[in-house]
Amino acid sequence: MKACASAGRIARLAVVSAAALLGASFVPAAGAQLAPVLVPLVKPLSEKSGSSPQGLFRRIVTARGFEIDTGRAGLHSVKALGVTSEFTPDTPEIYVVVEFLQSNFDIFRLVGRFILEDPEGKPVGMLLHTDKAQFENEDTGGYLLIRQPPGGFPVGHYRVEIHYEAVTDISLLTLVRFKVVPAAVK
Repeated sequence: MKACASAGRIARLAVVSAAALLGASFVPAAGAQLAPVLVPLVKPLSEKSGSSPQGLFRRIVTARGFEIDTGRAGLHSVKALGVTSEFTPDTPEIYVVVEFLQSNFDIFRLVGRFILEDPEGKPVGMLLHTDKAQFENEDTGGYLLIRQPPGGFPVGHYRVEIHYEAVTDISLLTLVRFKVVPAAVK
């Protein structure tokens, strides 16, 4: 009996490991609520050294939308629409729009972690969403986004950690900050 239970655990572990390696995500059933995940707030290497963010990005902004311009010699250019760092709880989607310094990179992926910072200034935040975007050789920019959660965005200060390829101790490229403020009373 013990050997059978052990084999069952090993089989479940193998399935979960294989799914994780293949990039599968585990999505809860409709209506299921996930428990908030607290994550430590860290600074990218560029902020720790006091240098200005450079390297991969020409510009990074938060916006209400975007448009794609494919008119320049086959390059895909992304333009931010409604650039702002303040949103209201009823905003349908919040975009982080990036422009790259050059477009001749290999294919790569950016991972954006949308985190609600602790209102008391503690060095932890609540991870609300993780978005991934893959970029091809002809891309000169792109976006990451978070859609409005049920009940709207919580009021507060947010940060978006932008990681290269995966979330590891050394993959954090830069941070983007925005805030959600109460809607104006009319």
